Amino acid sequence: MRIRVLVWLLWLLMGGLNFAHIIYFNVFTHSLPYGIYIRDSGSPQRGDYAATCLTPQIAQYGIEKHYLAEGNCDTGIVFVLKIIKGIPGDFFSVSDGFLRLNGNAYTVMRKDSSGKPLAVFYNQKKGIIQKGNYILLSNFVKNSWDSRYWGPVGIQFLLKPLWIFEHVKS
Repeated sequence: MRIRVLVWLLWLLMGGLNFAHIIYFNVFTHSLPYGIYIRDSGSPQRGDYAATCLTPQIAQYGIEKHYLAEGNCDTGIVFVLKIIKGIPGDFFSVSDGFLRLNGNAYTVMRKDSSGKPLAVFYNQKKGIIQKGNYILLSNFVKNSWDSRYWGPVGIQFLLKPLWIFEHVKS
């Protein structure tokens, strides 16, 4: 079975079909399990995997800090892959080093894993997530660079796992 899947994937990669912008390989980020994902449609729900392009200011910071690579977003970065944790209408607050959302508290680190200060980009320390915006976080690593630092963001599309290689450990 695995051999058949690998042969099929190799055929796709060699140009058997043009699936550009439909299939995404996650082997670089610890934000989702390593694997192969396909673009999905539907109404974004809490728990869905999603891809976003960050604002120019956040994207530039991510490039400078080496959190992001060049890619297909209008800002020139890769799509950022995360899990939808907060949806429009949810209340969130940021205080005392935590993002609080739906009864959960997520640590907002002051420094990244290299010991460098982390910038926070949201203007609003508490409020209701507005229509078209989402809180995107990662369950897979404790120090994920995500909505704890960006605030609510829009999403470009949903992702559905086709094949998970391994779950990332935090």
